[in-house]
Amino acid sequence: MSALTLSVSQLNEYVRRLLQLDPTLGDLVLTGEISNLKWHQSGTLFFRMKDEQAAISCVMLAQDAACLRAEPFEGMRARVSGGVGLYARGGQYQFYARDIRADGVGVLYERLTRLREALSREGLFDPERKRPLTRVPRTVGVVTSPTGAVLHDILNVSLRRDPKTRLLLCPARVQGAGAAQEIVRALHTLEAVPEVDVILLARGGGSMEDLWTFNEEEVVRAVAVCKKPVVSAVGHETDVTLCDLAADLRAPTPSAAAECTVPLRAELEDELRAARRALCDALRARLQAERSALSALRLRMAALSPARRLALERERLARARERLRAAAQGRLQREEARLRASRQALAMLSPYGVLARGYAIVLREGRAVPSSAALRAGDGVTLRFSDGEAHALVEETKPHEGEERT
Repeated sequence: MSALTLSVSQLNEYVRRLLQLDPTLGDLVLTGEISNLKWHQSGTLFFRMKDEQAAISCVMLAQDAACLRAEPFEGMRARVSGGVGLYARGGQYQFYARDIRADGVGVLYERLTRLREALSREGLFDPERKRPLTRVPRTVGVVTSPTGAVLHDILNVSLRRDPKTRLLLCPARVQGAGAAQEIVRALHTLEAVPEVDVILLARGGGSMEDLWTFNEEEVVRAVAVCKKPVVSAVGHETDVTLCDLAADLRAPTPSAAAECTVPLRAELEDELRAARRALCDALRARLQAERSALSALRLRMAALSPARRLALERERLARARERLRAAAQGRLQREEARLRASRQALAMLSPYGVLARGYAIVLREGRAVPSSAALRAGDGVTLRFSDGEAHALVEETKPHEGEERT
């Protein structure tokens, strides 16, 4: 029996059909570790699955890769669903993947823990980096899927709290291959819009794989360095992603995030009215204070005016003149009284005061003769009386008993 002769393409096609017709090889789950992970620009994913003893090339077409719940990473222990096939043109035996899942939640937790520790050491999660939100944002930027219920919830809450709130949606996939890159681009786009004061990053709940995009390093870094404050609302209240830690504020749900970023218009109006009343009260008080100050300045100016100053000086001069007149009059009266007293004392001490009582003063040559011993017979003397004088001639002097006679 002669050997069958086939061309290379015929052989490859024959083997491809054999593999395709085998039900076991057409639908199986391959376990191992992902390596040599590469994304083609068309969206096709190429990688290798390996274990301790062997390896196999794998390919995932773009339409399947777009549906991945979480983007695979180098070194990931995974369970890959698909089938074995042959790439006829190159004669390559490979595994055609239709879905990729982490081989146990521990794989994702392990990677999450390592990345969290690394970013934490860099300070990306430090509370000091958190920025306060604008109380009344001009525009709220929203990064989420345009088709999910999350956007509907955000719109409902925003319209209920303030119908005039402006929301700017920058749509992005929130799950699967390429979602991380779209979210990063959306953040960069919104932070470049001047009117956007805060960015809301949101998606609904799900498993760890569903939310894994928000644990990707490039997304976490984009949130941390964003120029605008970011509110993270990923998953439900119990779901915590690295984006939640890097964001300026973490909201438990997208609806809660809308409540945090969109102020309640009724409260704002109440606060505005209260602020207006307080401002009016403050203005009235300030006006009254300024009026009082102005009145005081007017009084001070009036007191310091030249005419007022001259009048005050004239009044003070008049008072001084009156005091001087009273003082001079008092002084004059005191001096007159003192003079009268002196005159009285002088009159009492004067030798002429006793002349009116019948006494006379004997004068010789204009001087009083103190005793008879000072006179000699023949001396001419003058007798001074109270009402005149008389001239006499001493005939003799006669001393009192006990005195010598001359």
